[in-house]
Amino acid sequence: MRKIAFWGCLLLCLWVFLPVRAEISVSFSPEAPRKGEIVDVLVRPDREAQSVIYELRTAGGVVFSGKEDSHFSAAFRPREEADYTLTVTVIYGKKDQETASVQIPVRGETPVQMGADVIYSQKDGWWKKSSYGSSTVEKAGCALFTLSHAMQRLGFSGEELLPSALGKTYAGCLVKGGTANERLLTQAGQVYDFITQDDLDESAADIAACLRRGDFFSFSIVIGHIALADGLSEDGTRVHIVDSAPSATFERIKNGQIYAQDASGAFVPVASPEELPGVRWFFETRHCSGSSYWLDLDYCARRGMRLIRPRWLTLNAEGESLGVSLDQVGTMLCRVSAEGDEEPRWVLTRDLTWRCIGAEAPQIAMVSKKSGTTLRDGEGKKMSGYKLIPAGTLLLPLQLNPATVYVAYKGTFGYINRADVTLLDLPAEGFRTGLITVGGRSSGTSTVKVRADHSAKARVIAEWKIGSHIAVVEQKNDFFLVEARGARGWVHEKYITLEGGENDGSEISQGE
Repeated sequence: MRKIAFWGCLLLCLWVFLPVRAEISVSFSPEAPRKGEIVDVLVRPDREAQSVIYELRTAGGVVFSGKEDSHFSAAFRPREEADYTLTVTVIYGKKDQETASVQIPVRGETPVQMGADVIYSQKDGWWKKSSYGSSTVEKAGCALFTLSHAMQRLGFSGEELLPSALGKTYAGCLVKGGTANERLLTQAGQVYDFITQDDLDESAADIAACLRRGDFFSFSIVIGHIALADGLSEDGTRVHIVDSAPSATFERIKNGQIYAQDASGAFVPVASPEELPGVRWFFETRHCSGSSYWLDLDYCARRGMRLIRPRWLTLNAEGESLGVSLDQVGTMLCRVSAEGDEEPRWVLTRDLTWRCIGAEAPQIAMVSKKSGTTLRDGEGKKMSGYKLIPAGTLLLPLQLNPATVYVAYKGTFGYINRADVTLLDLPAEGFRTGLITVGGRSSGTSTVKVRADHSAKARVIAEWKIGSHIAVVEQKNDFFLVEARGARGWVHEKYITLEGGENDGSEISQGE
């Protein structure tokens, strides 16, 4: 009896003190996920674990079967309505592992993600079968994601802006080695009314000024990967980035530092995408979700950035605002083209709206230096392909700086010395209009001399063809100061034929 009592007590002690193994906890959210919705998964091992393996199945077979990984918090994005079985294998040691499964019913479809703050995740598994030329949006579509992010931040909407739709529309932009980004932006700009340029901007000062004006940049942030720059820090030293696949950036970045911004506004250096706020890790692709962060302005400038300039010049007519391109500039009249116009139209300059940083009211810049001025980039280098801008030329300024003026000129933008120009106000009242004529003729090849002052001995600054449309600034002696062909100068009265009365904008001649 004593022996039985002894072994009974021993067994009771062993039952009390031997550890009891708990089950692995696998949870997911939301509780009722829909097709296309991100499903977050959390695995809680019952003791210290080394790694985890994820497997995802439906009745149709294996959706995903992975390898060992250290992420016990993960996500996936179901591409169909089905009953999913998620199986996780937790590895504790070489021959020590446990398995647990959870059922995830997916019903319905989540609304399409769109809006001015959307950040798509290129590597979340959703875009796996979205074609892009000979590839897929998931593999080669970073420029498409960047374009989609930009267009939605510019206020455009519609499912045609989804990366999957852009992959079909611009399939021809995929070339060996990646997307021909200049071609992509040029083609998209014609549809969505934004401006881009052939040359990359490599000037830190110019890039900062553009971002302050509300421009964006689509650029090769690292070799083989494109992201969006859509903002500038208050101190002007860092650029805000929207990146559809930050894992690629972190893996390839050289001589650059990525920052997160904490609640106090301070910039905190980060070394991996997992350190960015709100980032998910998708087990199906083994990549992190799209995210935003900050980069040094100097790094971005070294990479070279491709401009996306939203509609910057609008015509306000009959309660409607139209985006227009600029043909000729004047303080009174401008010649512009709107989409659908067969020919450029003359409009009152005061009916145009554009933003000029540093100016309280709209002004026009006239080249007043006798020898003319030179168009330069943000680094002060002469812009290739553009000749000296002659005296009298009228330019539309977009930014006034202490030493320079940023202007629109012949389809591009650049800087000229502020000392080389005079800023002219727009007239508040009506003005006379007319044509350059010779003997009353307004057609033909004859030209008329335009002078720097109201004298027959004054320097000739230009020659204008007869038939050129003019707006009259003033008259002195036998000369009229007029604007025509994007310039201002003095023309003898015998070459001027005026229209009936003062022009109020209701009738404008169709001359050149």
